[in-house]
Amino acid sequence: MDDSGVLIEAEQASHYKMAILAYLKRLARRRTEAHAQIDLISTSYGRTVWSGTPLELRRHPARAQDLVEKTRSEPTRCNNLPGAFDELKRNLAALERQGTSEIHVLIFSSLVHTPRPCADLKTLALPQLPPENSDINGALTASEGVRSISIFWVSPHRRRVYEEHFAKTFAWADANSVHFDLFDEVRTKNKLREGFAPLEVRR
Repeated sequence: MDDSGVLIEAEQASHYKMAILAYLKRLARRRTEAHAQIDLISTSYGRTVWSGTPLELRRHPARAQDLVEKTRSEPTRCNNLPGAFDELKRNLAALERQGTSEIHVLIFSSLVHTPRPCADLKTLALPQLPPENSDINGALTASEGVRSISIFWVSPHRRRVYEEHFAKTFAWADANSVHFDLFDEVRTKNKLREGFAPLEVRR
């Protein structure tokens, strides 16, 4: 979840972040998904900042509120995309060691990387190429348990850049029957209004 100061239209984006969190909380109603593991990775810190289950979100309001707070964008925060995707790769490896057979990756970010310090960053040249020191494709394709990858809130010019960058991941997804979608801002709004349900792709 992008909680940095470079998330495009951050106030508007918060509404759609909440739509994803609400969906995760509703999973508690299903016996098969109530104990699913949720790991929230902060794109600004580049590490996991919350872990829990849908049942915890439903039964413990304080835990649910903590998750909400962890998704809020802060204007002064940089965006550490290499760290975030490295953390994703580590988390996927851990899930695979645990024997997890069905993993769904949800990414909400404009996919803009910022150098540190960035508190006084006045301009940012866009479109920006993916960070050279990060193997994003390698992170997304690191686990055979991945069943879907959905990337939300990508600005249109970033979407064109990443469509090219993700060529290997699209090919891997096709070969392994993995649903891989890249949604710009408009398509994000439409998809989440429809009631996005990533865990139903195999049903």
